[in-house]
Amino acid sequence: MRVLGWTVTLAASAALAAGCGASSSTGGGGGSGATGAKVPAFAANFTPPASGCGSFAAKTPADPDGVIATLPKAQQAALGGYADYQGSTVKVVKSRWATWKPNGSGPFHVAVSWGQLVSDFQVQTVAQLKQQLKTTKGVGQVDVRTTGSNLDIAQQLQQYNALVQTKPDVILLETPSPDSFDGPVQKAAAQGIPTVTLLSPVPVDGAVNVDSNNYLAAGQTASYLTKVLGGKGNVVLVRALATASIDSQIATAWKRVLAGCPQMKNAGEVFGAFSEAQAKSEMLKWLGTHPQKLDGLTAMPGESSGVLQAFKQVGRPVPPAAEIGLDKGFLGYWRANDASYDAASSSLTPVSAGRATAEIIGRMLAGDGVKLNTIVGETPLVTDANLGDWADSSWTLQTPGTVSGHPDDFLPAKDLDAFFTTTSKGQ
Repeated sequence: MRVLGWTVTLAASAALAAGCGASSSTGGGGGSGATGAKVPAFAANFTPPASGCGSFAAKTPADPDGVIATLPKAQQAALGGYADYQGSTVKVVKSRWATWKPNGSGPFHVAVSWGQLVSDFQVQTVAQLKQQLKTTKGVGQVDVRTTGSNLDIAQQLQQYNALVQTKPDVILLETPSPDSFDGPVQKAAAQGIPTVTLLSPVPVDGAVNVDSNNYLAAGQTASYLTKVLGGKGNVVLVRALATASIDSQIATAWKRVLAGCPQMKNAGEVFGAFSEAQAKSEMLKWLGTHPQKLDGLTAMPGESSGVLQAFKQVGRPVPPAAEIGLDKGFLGYWRANDASYDAASSSLTPVSAGRATAEIIGRMLAGDGVKLNTIVGETPLVTDANLGDWADSSWTLQTPGTVSGHPDDFLPAKDLDAFFTTTSKGQ
């Protein structure tokens, strides 16, 4: 089963980013990039090297229908490594909606089938989608259904099929098990109903998959970490769930970066289940049996604050980190210690996810055909050079929640144009 990253929880785990936190429309910092501390020379406009320590492969997915080849170079590059990890079921193919137009002139019905609302990212993103869809030209009724606090694939399959019966013009799907929806999505497509997914790529031509490239984000942040460490040292990898596709995608990039540095070593792996509480607990256990010096760490969504708390609790130095998730607690610690602490972070942000997804749906309803079933964008890279734009000076290691972000952090309109046969932009 393919399980989506930060939507996963375990019954015994805390929410990924406990509480809802403040939900502003900005990155949260109100800064001018740097925070006033000395910034490493390599930090500004950081780009991983093409070879040697810090480099990593970014293989373009298979292109059986030749649709990736039609994209501009920037959009092709954004797909680098996206499907190149163990267990990947990703397929990039020609969309069956290339010439699709909805029936009638609207207003149109958009049905939303969403997974569990247990993390700040989930809560913020659903709120953004409701807001953005209701102001999207042509959209009338917006019917949102979730599985509440439950991770229940059977319940969501029933929910999705029930929504299909209401004959919406478009369905928006976010699920922790995309592969379970291959058949249902194709059945909906046979009735002329497109399914747009967010962070849940269903590998069929009837889906329009909107996703961020966690592989590239992980590779870029890990590459930055190698620069911070001078290409030397022991790094502990804080993973999530070995069965989760996003775990494999991110960890593959981390390991490839480390493999290119002869003087760097994977010191071990901890599994935190996308939970601050569980990540802290597992990190404490690991530190108790590994007294050797640690020079760096990597962390997956919803784990970094808990991991750093573990180091603080046992009185060991907090190592520089490559984080995926943009946890407020992690960014707060980083900013408070920016004179002596260096790190990197990246993630899809709720505000930009809501805006981009609503815009894609609006363009489809306006008759702008989708060229391929996969619309992937890169996420913003936060380094010492722009930390002040992302981390509020009031945040601490205990601050819960996920950075809300900026509207154009992900797939801005100029990038979306490349994925459509026409560009009315739903206006």
